[in-house]
Amino acid sequence: MCSTDINQILKLNGIAHEYASVVKHPDVCKTAITSYHIACAVNPIYNLVVMEQNNRVILWDFEGTLVDRPGRWRSALMEVLDLNEPDHQVEMEQIRPYLRDGFPWHHPDEPHTHLRNSQEWWSHVGRIFTRAYQGSGFSFERAEELASLVRNTFINPDRFILYEDTIPALSNLAEKGWKHVILSNHVPELSSIVEGVGLSPYIDYCISSGSTGYEKPNPKVFQYALELVRHPEYVWMVGDNSDADIRGAESVGIPAILVRGQKDDSVTYYASDLLEAAKIIEPALT
Repeated sequence: MCSTDINQILKLNGIAHEYASVVKHPDVCKTAITSYHIACAVNPIYNLVVMEQNNRVILWDFEGTLVDRPGRWRSALMEVLDLNEPDHQVEMEQIRPYLRDGFPWHHPDEPHTHLRNSQEWWSHVGRIFTRAYQGSGFSFERAEELASLVRNTFINPDRFILYEDTIPALSNLAEKGWKHVILSNHVPELSSIVEGVGLSPYIDYCISSGSTGYEKPNPKVFQYALELVRHPEYVWMVGDNSDADIRGAESVGIPAILVRGQKDDSVTYYASDLLEAAKIIEPALT
């Protein structure tokens, strides 16, 4: 491991120092990584490597921005039912109401540092799934059994679909000197999903709320990201949620671009796709 990187990360303060445990892309410290190109900020027992100074960094939301997962959590719960209760009569819309509250990102003002352990995180959200299956007519015991299967179903990379403009936009910006960091309200296994969909070569860091204990738009997760990338001269946030991504980033002084979906007149920057977002970002240097 690069000792200079370790010394630098030990100087981080606040939220970054509390659980600074990120692994850098192998071009900085090749010995720090074996099987993975990237890893989420996960557990303090892991090796600590800090990002080298770079003056151009883009923070990217993941789901809904770089990739799509059709049906999201509802489709995962339905897939578990289809495989394990093939004669069920449950419709996807029956499950929807049970997923509207309970996830950590439904209460972003509250810290969830007690859920930074992957097992604890899934145990917490597993109660949501149990409630959904119970509400769909299954006994508590069977609902718990089904809920325990959702984890592996949801994190299956094959269920995530790259948008056609994702890699072209990332490549184009990387050629111009931009570093890419994923900052997402997501599961602890986000880095494995990123690798599974083929994005590892384009991403320098991956930060998941499921590993940090703070969710966007909480300013602390943006402050953590800024510490991690060492407060670059130019930094942008790109995401599809006007509250979590845009106003969250702007609350700590990061300009942000809302992408995809319907235009929100309350935001400063909007792009219909990532290539259009790149055209906003690059001219901003001049």
